[in-house]
Amino acid sequence: MKLLSPAGNFECLVSAVMNGADEVYLGINQFNARNNVDGFTLETLSEAVDFCHLFSVKVSLAINILFTDEELKEAVKTIVCAYNVGVDSFIIQDLGLAKIINDQYPQIEKHASTQMGIHNLEGVKAVEQYGFKRVVLSRETPIDEIKRIRQNSNVELEYFVHGALCVSFSGNCYLSSYLNDASGNRGRCKQLCRLPYSLIKDGKQVKTGYLLSAKDFDMSKRLLDLKNAGVDVLKIEGRARRPYYVGAVTGEYRALLDGKEADYRRLSLAFNRGFTEGYFNGNGNIISDVQNHVGIEIGTVERVNKGKTFNEVFINSNQQLSPKSTFKVMRGGVEACVFTAYDLKEVGKNEYRLTTTQDIKVKDNIRLIIDSADEEKVKNVKKKREIKLSVLAKVGVPLRITAYADDIIVETFGEVLQSAQKQPLSIEDIKQSFSKSEFFASSITIEEMDNVFLSKGQLNAVRREVYDRLKNAIIERYRHQEQLKPFNLGTLKAKKFNNFCIVEDVSENFTAKNVILSPESYSVEQVLRFMDKCAREQKTAYLDLPNFALKEDVALLKDIIKKTGVKTVANNYYALSLGADVVGGGLNVYNTASANALNKPFCTAESGVGEKIDFPYMTLRHCPLKSHDGSKCNKCAYKEGYTIKMDSGKTLKLKRKKLTTCTFYLVD
Repeated sequence: MKLLSPAGNFECLVSAVMNGADEVYLGINQFNARNNVDGFTLETLSEAVDFCHLFSVKVSLAINILFTDEELKEAVKTIVCAYNVGVDSFIIQDLGLAKIINDQYPQIEKHASTQMGIHNLEGVKAVEQYGFKRVVLSRETPIDEIKRIRQNSNVELEYFVHGALCVSFSGNCYLSSYLNDASGNRGRCKQLCRLPYSLIKDGKQVKTGYLLSAKDFDMSKRLLDLKNAGVDVLKIEGRARRPYYVGAVTGEYRALLDGKEADYRRLSLAFNRGFTEGYFNGNGNIISDVQNHVGIEIGTVERVNKGKTFNEVFINSNQQLSPKSTFKVMRGGVEACVFTAYDLKEVGKNEYRLTTTQDIKVKDNIRLIIDSADEEKVKNVKKKREIKLSVLAKVGVPLRITAYADDIIVETFGEVLQSAQKQPLSIEDIKQSFSKSEFFASSITIEEMDNVFLSKGQLNAVRREVYDRLKNAIIERYRHQEQLKPFNLGTLKAKKFNNFCIVEDVSENFTAKNVILSPESYSVEQVLRFMDKCAREQKTAYLDLPNFALKEDVALLKDIIKKTGVKTVANNYYALSLGADVVGGGLNVYNTASANALNKPFCTAESGVGEKIDFPYMTLRHCPLKSHDGSKCNKCAYKEGYTIKMDSGKTLKLKRKKLTTCTFYLVD
């Protein structure tokens, strides 16, 4: 399996490469799903790509947002320019952009972004036709579905193994878009899920807190399961994280892949809100009590001496702590303050002293969130590419040094060598000179060596030429030989679906020409009753297909469609193949090119190119009732009447769809 690491800036990129990444992914400032990160520009991208390629690390550019019609031309230009400087692959969400690249530039490698919500075999098959070489599976994809995909498809499978876990199903969170006009699918998410909420049941408050704040993903103990399931690439989330996070997490997963032990303390220090394996074995326990990094618990406050300005604090801890580290104080399970202990000193067995202006109390729980000593260790990890050098130094012929980097061979010649009168060139001279490299670690073999003279200046000049030529040859090996040119997009058309209404039950009024049934549960009998009523009222009937479906769910839906012949609304790519007469629903059709690529009537969750469908604010694959109201599957507490309330006063209803498993939705 390959290890793919995030790079929000150049420092993070270096940290990823030095600590063992096989691939990195990064973003161009204006066109990626992390618009709040400094990122890279087309001007700085070339240097980043060349640096990675020197260490045989591939680069994937995340151009994974939805585009307006006006932005598409610039997006295509960006991909072409990035390809021309050596970017190896591109992570894409926008269906229209994917089709344009596939049609016009089939040599460009494309990866289907997790924002496309691909989570089953049918979804993989649906996007394969657009030329995707790799699919980044949604975090909600369970192990059995990964195995089913692997057994029936040759596409590369990429799976998130560490980092932030979105509480909403991939690509289907519209909370920030609908409430703040800041679309997560456009890289502008306001992370409203990290705010406090209240769960209301029949008008009474059940629980308050960070009810939508997900824990962090940690699959470090499941790598063998992932390998056996058929995952090709392990993806670390975190383009908004610090270089320490990137280096620490990359290094520990590299160790695990190399058959070594991982430092789980370091993984926790890198960043965590509590860890979870998510949905790997089904609907998981993913909700955290916090919305930010909690580090690791290291001890409690033993005593405090109050001062006029600074308080003297004594901490009891059996861990090795370092000055300049940062700590979080928890009091009654709630964060009280954060401070950096510049003067931290060990004053006794398991006892540390520090001073701070913060109001810290005896028995406060202390958590370490930044370990300054470990930060330095990770920062100072260095890696060089191992190469071989062969030296021929004979009297009367030029010095010849042949450099080998895997299958790349570079031959360099120096001065014609003369017999040495006093100080002959030694093997130690050669080793010492060629040890001076930022990128290469050389293993030197002497083919033949006479008693020759070569000054240190001449030897160093040869070394610089050898390494420069080898560096250029490695970089050139990764460059795409064909330089591409942007093209004119031309005129595109969209088939818009309109004059529709959505009902949850057959008993509701049908107020439009096209009626979409979106039931809580699905059955042949219910659909037949719905179709009969539509026929009597001269309406056209459509069945709303869920945006998440596992193998058994797909079989159920196929059976309903086969037995009823009902037309369908596809809210995920898997659903495009389930019926002959399909309307695109929550497929994030944001521009005319995507509508053209879909080539079906469509409505849209956001954007202005089609009629807007009332799509849920969030799709939740965990069970909020288990997390917050003590519910169990064999004694489900769900009923109409549950709501989630924001501090602003905004209230969202909690709805459920039940197939073989439950999916919950937040709606108006």
